[in-house]
Amino acid sequence: MKVYIMGSDQRIVRCARVSFGKDNQVDRDRDVKLIKYLLQHRHASPFEHIIVAIEASQDLWLKILKGLPSPAVQVYYSGGYIWFNLRNYINARELFPEELESIMKNSLPATMAILGGKEPEDYSLDKAYLQEKVETSSGWLGIVDKLELETDMDYYTFVVECPLFVARQWHRHRFGSYNEVSRRYVDYEPDFYIPFYLRKQAKSNKQASLEEPIEEPWNSLFLKKVRWYVEDLKALYRAMTEKEVARELARGVLPQFMKTRFYWTVPRVSLDNFISLRTHEGAQKEIREFALAIESLVGYRGADRKLRL
Repeated sequence: MKVYIMGSDQRIVRCARVSFGKDNQVDRDRDVKLIKYLLQHRHASPFEHIIVAIEASQDLWLKILKGLPSPAVQVYYSGGYIWFNLRNYINARELFPEELESIMKNSLPATMAILGGKEPEDYSLDKAYLQEKVETSSGWLGIVDKLELETDMDYYTFVVECPLFVARQWHRHRFGSYNEVSRRYVDYEPDFYIPFYLRKQAKSNKQASLEEPIEEPWNSLFLKKVRWYVEDLKALYRAMTEKEVARELARGVLPQFMKTRFYWTVPRVSLDNFISLRTHEGAQKEIREFALAIESLVGYRGADRKLRL
């Protein structure tokens, strides 16, 4: 049985620790404790970034589907492979072939040991923090990992740093998994995106902009005020946290120009849909640059064209 696994024990930890802005740190003992904590307290989303593909028949896939304990457990079939993430595997472990267990132990030794009630003897690491990184005008994007078997369910994991308003557009693409920095947990100095110039509103498209600045002196005046307000709100945020205002409330004063960072694990069919929609000329410039960056890294296959809607 051919099995392909994208991810590692550390990947789970990275996707959990991004909430604290500490996804680039490695501490084996603390990492293992964190995996135990996540499993014990049912913090499931970090496990969704581990992807498994088994070369198998549709009959086996249908057999698994018939035995699923809950409709919330998702298992897919594409290109001769059964596709699922680690969260789904944990929730339906007994339905998969027995030989899969030993293969999972090799790739995820710490996690599988903890699932079996044992103390981990090993801990698997990612090969690198990022395989490749692309800068955009408002942030950056990097590819962490990919599992490509030439199917519509090939999977990719990205790290994205972008303004809040771009992230909220991004999260409208729901067929995928996200874990994001939370300012409930972090109080480091926030970073902000300030555009080089303020684009004009398009008259023919109510939600779009023109690739030209508004007239002077308004462009310079407004940008000066934006920078002033950003610095003023940063100072207010610092003062509030220093006076022990809860971070979850103090963050409310930070504007949408503030940058955030998140992990995105996504199948090819959803990725192609993102590229199609967000490279369109009507898409906002900032997210369009990210979509073009993704296309430059992993290409576009048109898997989304098989969908009617």
